[in-house]
Amino acid sequence: MDFRVLGPIRLRAAGRDIAIGEPRRQAVLAVLLFEAGHTVGIDMLVDRVWGESAPKQAKRSLQAHITRIRRALEEADPDGTHVTRDPGGYRLVVRPEQVDVFRFRDTLRNRSTDAAALREALGLWHGEPLAGLRGDWAERTRRALSREHAAAVVAWADAEIRDGGAASTIAPLTELTDEQPLHETAAATLMHALYAVGRGAEALACYERTRRALRDELGADPGPELSAVHTAVLRHDLAATGVAPTPVPAQLPADVAAFTGRAGELAELDRLAAGTGDSPVIVCLTGTAGAGKTATAVHWGHRARDRFPDGQLYLDLRGYDPGEPLSSADALAAFLTALLPSGAEIPLGAAERAARFRTEVASRRMLVMLDNAATVEQIRPLLPGTDGCVVVVTSRDSLAGLVALHGARRVSVDQLPAADAVGLLRRLVGERVDAEPQAAAKLAERCVRLPLTLRLAAELAVSRPAARLSRLVDELRAAQRALDLLSGGADQRAAVRAVFSWSLRQLAPGTVRAFAVLGGHPAPLFDAYVLAALAALPLEEAEAELAALARASLIQPVGDRFGMHDLLKAYAAESSVGEPAALDRVYDYYLATVAAAMDRLYPGEAHRRPLVAAPVSPLPELPDADGARDWLDAELSMIQALAAHAATRGRPERAVALAALLFRYLDGNHRTAALVIHGHARDAARGIHDRTAEAEALVALGAAHMQAGRREAATSDFLTAYHVFSQAGNLLGQARSLGNLGMLAESAGRYRVAAAYFTRARAMFRRIGDVTGQAHMLTRLGTVEARIGRGEAGRHHLGQAMDLHELAGHHFGEAWVKVGLGELAANDGRPAEALRFHAEAAEQFRVLGHRDSEAWAIDGLGRAGMLGGHPSDAAAYHRRALDLFREHGDREGESWALNGLGEACQATGSVATARANHAEALAVATRTGSSEQIARAHRGLARAAGTDVEVAREHYDRAIAIYRSLDLTTAEVTKAERRALN
Repeated sequence: MDFRVLGPIRLRAAGRDIAIGEPRRQAVLAVLLFEAGHTVGIDMLVDRVWGESAPKQAKRSLQAHITRIRRALEEADPDGTHVTRDPGGYRLVVRPEQVDVFRFRDTLRNRSTDAAALREALGLWHGEPLAGLRGDWAERTRRALSREHAAAVVAWADAEIRDGGAASTIAPLTELTDEQPLHETAAATLMHALYAVGRGAEALACYERTRRALRDELGADPGPELSAVHTAVLRHDLAATGVAPTPVPAQLPADVAAFTGRAGELAELDRLAAGTGDSPVIVCLTGTAGAGKTATAVHWGHRARDRFPDGQLYLDLRGYDPGEPLSSADALAAFLTALLPSGAEIPLGAAERAARFRTEVASRRMLVMLDNAATVEQIRPLLPGTDGCVVVVTSRDSLAGLVALHGARRVSVDQLPAADAVGLLRRLVGERVDAEPQAAAKLAERCVRLPLTLRLAAELAVSRPAARLSRLVDELRAAQRALDLLSGGADQRAAVRAVFSWSLRQLAPGTVRAFAVLGGHPAPLFDAYVLAALAALPLEEAEAELAALARASLIQPVGDRFGMHDLLKAYAAESSVGEPAALDRVYDYYLATVAAAMDRLYPGEAHRRPLVAAPVSPLPELPDADGARDWLDAELSMIQALAAHAATRGRPERAVALAALLFRYLDGNHRTAALVIHGHARDAARGIHDRTAEAEALVALGAAHMQAGRREAATSDFLTAYHVFSQAGNLLGQARSLGNLGMLAESAGRYRVAAAYFTRARAMFRRIGDVTGQAHMLTRLGTVEARIGRGEAGRHHLGQAMDLHELAGHHFGEAWVKVGLGELAANDGRPAEALRFHAEAAEQFRVLGHRDSEAWAIDGLGRAGMLGGHPSDAAAYHRRALDLFREHGDREGESWALNGLGEACQATGSVATARANHAEALAVATRTGSSEQIARAHRGLARAAGTDVEVAREHYDRAIAIYRSLDLTTAEVTKAERRALN
């Protein structure tokens, strides 16, 4: 049983929630949990649950609650004794490790400097502690737990920063300092993190905000710790801040349990890795499937990790998976995600990614482990360009080209020596091996002395403790003889198959079939719903079959899902040739669940998504938007694998449908996945000559390019899509393409051009009766009109948009209308109204999980804060928006937030910080071609020029010229500011 109080009160047993009941009963359980193992007096229970207003019948009610709690606990564990009646009170019999708050506190006490342990401890929190419980005791306990949580966040962040993971700490620390602006230790740690990722200006702004909060609230100055960090940042003294400048990845999988033997191979790895030269050391571990190449590489990596202080990268290239191997471009994206600070832009092309990867690992001492490689071509782009790195590649292929052209050294990993093979059996099976040494030796030979088959045989021996090893050897000999005949001779492949078939022979027929159909699953991981679809089983049976396969070591748990060794998967795939419908069922399952999740998240756009047939297999419950988003987040990598498989393995229509369903979810949130999934959809559509589907994919790819600031690529995709839609007479597609071209013009500050695009697109949407499309165009039209001074027209169009979005139930669109209304209110000088609209929009985006859109609303809160005369609040909003923009790679948004932060810092007197933010905004806006933000940055730099009048005039002149070219009234304001210099 698992009790949870760090969030809503919950009891979980056997993977399911056990209902506790009403809040008062939850409060009784919570009091008993916090005093677990100790008797709680009845008066104390009544006082903590009911407080001073306890009714006369409180003790009778308490007894009833205790009875129902007992029933819930008995349902979870029928054989346990859980609540005892002691003299004077009640006692909950539970171990501390069963209660999340005690596990949390134990981690803080015992491993307070271990980043991974602290991260795991913080993962125990699921919202506000004791959520839903009222009363003085609950409030006091909540406040105490919140202080513990804050301390844990700071301790975790300190550990992450020391390990080079500063970027991952910025968002949690910013949230903490926003909630607790007087928490000096949190502010100091946030400054550490910001400085570590090259955002010194923001670090100084963080100090300024905390200093002002302390002065305003307490009349005090910052303490020694915060002041010392401030001084170190001002002096650019990295050592004084105690942080590492770059992330240090540690991606090695867990070491293999009961690893045995391979002393010679490990020694050779040690010798080769110590080599010196002008190029990286490359070692290839080659050998047959199941020989333990990965286990040997990972075991050595853990032994040698101290040699690589700059990190260890690991990636499974899926070279021999029944599905598609991982492409070099996708592999490079994964590595760059680990190496670059959060939000850093990952190049689009494979060649550019390879160059950036070589740049990032240059001068670093790193281990790069490329597991399960298929070809030299797959590996070559992933090789560092300088010495200092050691690359370990595992493959069934000899990789002769890597040896000949790149100087790689080969280490063969083959059968274990006989003594080591028996030794592995001894570690796994125990004393029975010594009791029957000859049978153990024969068993090792029957298993071809391969670690994979030895482990499977050992699992069977353990599951049959009464059977003699000699009996098992006889059974295996019979199985091997049959396969020898079928394969045409006694070879190693037949022996390996014999062990597999022997393991399966001990299982029920349904479990064997489940194993077989899993071999055809295109994705690397699966759960009970996937198996239910593949095998056409009820969910409960699928769960039972997975449990049976896991007990037999034929599948392994990976988080809350399962995976399968590639050799076992290949063997399973051989057995599944008679199940061609299984793959269609699993595609139907994914399409239906994706469609259901999208309907939860974006009901107003349901008419734009393709219709999906109802599946015959069960679907997971997606009760609300949060559940839908969680499922999509968890399954995204599997969906990418399915899209690749569908596009390249004869199901192109499924690749097209998956991409069309996922458009809005991927839009602005998962850019790398969007490029992969929509890229497969485009290629699949071309393969079946479906020009409309190809154009749909181009629109989606253009949107991803636009958000990344790749204006030329986005324009090319949108124009090509528009012409294809025009040739097909598809008005909906033409309208969407024009709308996106309008958004490109809007992002460049060409608002009148954008308004023309939006007007044309709106007319097309109206002709075909697309309410959502009309509403989108009215939203954008109203927003750009607000920016060029057409306030009344903007208000009218935004009002129309809101009516249509409400009619369609499109909450995402409603939120964007509120952003536009917030801009209008700010333009009209109504800061309170602007704050309200932007706050409501931010909350709607947060609920929908659209963090990039949420960032735009938060940035609007910053502009409203400035208008209302609260620059410190404005700076906090702009910083939050900046973090989100960077997290999602939104370069245009980044320039907006940086300019807003610069203006807020200027207003608080932090001129140097303002100058730094505007300079960075200018660089970002220049790369993305955002003309208005270029002008805004010049204007900010002019204001921050101080007494240097000539510099100020130069920046003002540039700003005025751009504002005039955009026909913005801001030009007149800026012109007046320039005149004031005279």
